Amino acid sequence: MQTPDTSNRSKRTQITSPFLFATCLSAAIICSGCGGSASASSTTSTSNNAYATAYKALSWGSAAMVSFPSSCSMTLSSTGVPPFHADYYLAPVSTQYPTAVAVTPVSGTQMSLVPYLPSSISSNTVTVNSCPEKASSTTVTNMGVIGYMISGEAIYSPYEGGGASVPAMSDNVSYTFTTSSGVRETASFIDSYSHPTPLSGGYTWHHHAVPVCLASQIDGASGPSHLLGFALDGFPIYGGRDVNGNVISASQLDSCNGITSATPEFPNGAYHYVLPIGVTGSQSSLNCYAGTVSQTQVASAKKLKCTMKGM
Repeated sequence: MQTPDTSNRSKRTQITSPFLFATCLSAAIICSGCGGSASASSTTSTSNNAYATAYKALSWGSAAMVSFPSSCSMTLSSTGVPPFHADYYLAPVSTQYPTAVAVTPVSGTQMSLVPYLPSSISSNTVTVNSCPEKASSTTVTNMGVIGYMISGEAIYSPYEGGGASVPAMSDNVSYTFTTSSGVRETASFIDSYSHPTPLSGGYTWHHHAVPVCLASQIDGASGPSHLLGFALDGFPIYGGRDVNGNVISASQLDSCNGITSATPEFPNGAYHYVLPIGVTGSQSSLNCYAGTVSQTQVASAKKLKCTMKGM
């Protein structure tokens, strides 16, 4: 196999303008590259309109354009461009990229080497209720987009492909090679940040777990976790540490990966989702919505689903 030449590509795109919101800045957290048992606080949940206030106080990434059409409505338009990416990633063998270089450990999917293709990235717009309340029953998360990070990048459920039973993070694989210029590169199915849907599906970059680079920039090495994004039902999404910087275990979360506890933005406590640190199984992302999502939102999100067979 002829190795690709990356001599004219930059090794990794970084966020050039930190988008840390006021709480993060006041803590003097310094941005850098990627890089105990907690218990829920005994606090009273915040009023639902406090979520809207928190969203309005955020400074969003350059890929995210956010507006607030009404007091309880938030619209995000994303360019879809990931703030971090490698020059190459791994995707299932296709007609366009037919040479297998690795095999995933669980599903046994043959993977090929694919270059990062910024010109093919899809944009998207979504409007959510920014004053969310818990519904009488939960709703299973759809395939495709289930929320967005403040970087503008999407987050998906733990699973890969339509109806697939294998969590994407547990099926991850990497391939290290040397380019024709003598540069060592490592391509992954899902790198420390994210990966894309197939070109035929819109080439949407997304997460299936906590966005490591984003969380490390905002929270530092040991937390506490700050508001990282939102789900389609309007509830906020956080990384895996509590307000004291302690790691939150998956067993502390409800069936939707939710918990009611204090956070830097909600010191009196609020319901929010958590993306646990180091989890690669079924709780790496949200399995259900605790709030209300519309059928229009779900139908739109499903168009951007990541189907292994179609990649």
